[in-house]
Order: sequence, then C-alpha cells, then structure tokens
Amino acid sequence: MGWDKNGLKEKGGANRELETGMGVTLNSQEDRNNTFLTATNEAIRYCCERMFQPWLQPDWLYKLFPQHEKLMQAIKIIHDFTDEVIEKRKNLQKCPENDNHTLDQLQNREITFLDILINHGGIHCYSNTELREEVLTFIVAATDTSAVSICFTLKLLAKYPEIQQRVYEEIYSIFGDSERLLEKDDLPKLQYLERVIKETIRLFPPVPFIIRTATEDFPLNKDITIPKGAGVTVSMYGLHRNPHVWGLDAECFDPDRFLPERTKGMHPCAYIPFSYGPRNCLGYQYAMMSMKTALSTILRRYRVIGEPENNPVPKIRVKFDIMMKAVDGFEVALELR
Repeated sequence: MGWDKNGLKEKGGANRELETGMGVTLNSQEDRNNTFLTATNEAIRYCCERMFQPWLQPDWLYKLFPQHEKLMQAIKIIHDFTDEVIEKRKNLQKCPENDNHTLDQLQNREITFLDILINHGGIHCYSNTELREEVLTFIVAATDTSAVSICFTLKLLAKYPEIQQRVYEEIYSIFGDSERLLEKDDLPKLQYLERVIKETIRLFPPVPFIIRTATEDFPLNKDITIPKGAGVTVSMYGLHRNPHVWGLDAECFDPDRFLPERTKGMHPCAYIPFSYGPRNCLGYQYAMMSMKTALSTILRRYRVIGEPENNPVPKIRVKFDIMMKAVDGFEVALELR
C-alpha cells in the first residue's frame, strides 16, 4: 500500500493510537522526518518556549518574532493533515453502501474514535473545526505520553535488576516457554508490572504539570483565595513526591507502594498522572493496556541492562519539553534472555 506526501497509510503498521483514533497510521518508525510528526514536534517546542519566556507571551509582541511564523507554518501542516483525514472518514461513511450514516453500517471495517465522533448525534453534530480539535487532543496526547512512560520504566528496571527479575518471573508464570502472543485476558494477571508502571509515572509523570482556570473564587485557607478567572498550575511532579502525602520515602522507587492495602483510603487527588476530574485523560485505560503489552513483550525476551542504582532514590536527569524526558535520551541496553 502506498504512502502519500505526509506518510499517511490507511491501516496497519506503527502508531496504534492514530490507527484506532483516526483510522490512519504514520510511517514514523521508518521515516523519522515524517512531515506531520515533524510539524507536531516543532509546534510543541515553540509552545513550550513561549510558555517559559514571558516576553513571548503577549500576542502582539510574539507576532514580531520569527518563531511566530514558524509556529503558524507547523500549525497549517497539522490542520491540513487532520482536515484531510476527517474528510476521508466522512466520505467513507457517505458512500452508497453506508448511506444511513450509522455505525451499524460500518461493521465490516474497524470503527475508530473519529467515526464515533462523526456519528455522535448525527453526521452534522460536530463541525469540522470541532472534530479537528478533538482529534488533535487525541493525537498530541498519544504522541509521547505512553512512549515516555515505557522508556522511564525500562530505565528504572535497568537500575533495579531485582525488581526487573520480579517482573520477569510474573511474565514467565503466565507465558512459560511458549511463543504465543499476549491476549486480552493476560493483562489483568500482570499485577506487579502494573504496580511498577504506576510507581514509575508517580516519580516521573510524562506530563509533570497541568494548567487550569478557576471558574469561581476558591479559598485555599483563611488568608488565600484563588480569584475567579485566575490561571492555576498544578504540579503532579511535586504532588507525587510530597512526603506529607506519600510518606518520608516519597522519593524512593517502591512498586509495592501500590498494593491495594497500602493505597486504601488514599485521597483521589494524591495520584493524578492522568490529571483528574472532567478534563482528565480519556485514554487512561488504553494507555495502561498498551504500556503493559509493550513492556511485557520486551521483558519476556530481553533483559534491560543499565547502570545499577545502589540508592532507593533513582537519579535520572530530566528535561521539560512539554513532556518530561530523560536528558540522556533513555539510554539502556537490551540483552537477549
């Protein structure tokens, strides 16, 4: 099957989030210069730069800088790509054999997140702009978060081989020496691996903070009130390492911290790697499933090698690039088991 100028293919291959979300995949593994992904990364980088440089924040001033034009070019590529995909999915539903425009007419092919949005309350319920905004939220959220979480997990397992061995023993107890593929029913059995993932994104949340707007005056205490309309930054990185919430060993890597008996009674906002409330991550369960699938597949066949950590407090230098990432690019080695 051929590729178009954006590296767009109808199905199969990598980037499963885009396939299930929009019905397309990107040739990202083979083409690191993919037009759409390059534009997305550039747009994120310019937004991140603007966020932390106050003199770039006023719109009238930012338009005088060369970054503004480059950001607009990247946004145009992103919008053109998503608009093309939306039109393709709408036209597919408008073809003669699907003239009722309902999901019941589409059972012979895979149903995507975009198909559901298009059919929500009728084909004209969402405008193309609204569909684009929803799809872009899905795409941007899926480009790095799961991958970064997987990379941090592998990095920590390389530092703590005894924990990696426990993960492998759990995987082996499920698969043994068989070569069968992981199935849906295997996922709930990977309980220790799930605790490892949860502890990893507690210490190293891919999105280290979120920004919200106060919808009403909110008193923090008798002296401080957040006024309506104020911007609020919530640091997941700080919250997840707060000793008042997690104990004096809050900086330590301890997957058993997420045993049911140890999390019982915990405040729901104590652990929010996927945010919280009506604006939380819609793909939380999907992300956990994909991370468990990828990690179990790797660890089943390979041992992750790195510099062992003698201290329970892992030392990983990080940087902020919308996502929080390791400065060294997550360097580890894989050894065939």
